[in-house]
Amino acid sequence: MADPIPLYRFLDSDGALKTLVAGKFRVGLVSKFNDPFDQCLGFTGVATPEEQKFVENFQIEYLRYLESWSRVLCFCDSVSRPAPWSHYAEKHRGVAFEVKYLWPDDHLQKMTYFPERPVLNFNQWRQIRRDETATNHYLIELLKRLMINKSPGFSFEQEYRLQIGLEYCQHSDGHDEWRLPDKSLKRVILGYCCPLDETVVRKLLDMNGFTETEVVRAKMCQETYSIIV
Repeated sequence: MADPIPLYRFLDSDGALKTLVAGKFRVGLVSKFNDPFDQCLGFTGVATPEEQKFVENFQIEYLRYLESWSRVLCFCDSVSRPAPWSHYAEKHRGVAFEVKYLWPDDHLQKMTYFPERPVLNFNQWRQIRRDETATNHYLIELLKRLMINKSPGFSFEQEYRLQIGLEYCQHSDGHDEWRLPDKSLKRVILGYCCPLDETVVRKLLDMNGFTETEVVRAKMCQETYSIIV
């Protein structure tokens, strides 16, 4: 069995401190993502009032379905690129949590980056709607693409998404939280400008049972545009 790759969850220093105190990650709602195109289906060939009503209702119903049973935790596949640190870790003042775990294949999704959005073409759909098998195949493949496709403008993330069943989450202070599996949190990497003290981070990790997790501080490479840990 292949060794799982390390994944990195970037947070600003305040969010990282709250995570360390709680011993859990806050997990997200798809409807709260920062990209309005994310998980948003496109439509062409709309010709009837019924089709227009379908378009108007689809996004609401789609998000309602997803959020009725799951939450999402987003990771990057590398800690060495400076862009995620700048965008998601408070301009290197935040933290990267290194997670390494053998997730089930249907839990972890690797995102792809293409300029063309997933689009439901009503002209094509009308031609196959009498064929249930063809219709189901068309819609399933379209939704698969919708789940994993993002704009190339976000390709710097090289993102993985972990789908977490709602039954595994805890609701606290208006947010849903989830504790990582034992021994999956390998390192807490403080940004090179992070104000958090290593000894405080160590105590919080130990307090929540993450005694094997390392605490390190990132550095700027003096020869390349990369972050060293």
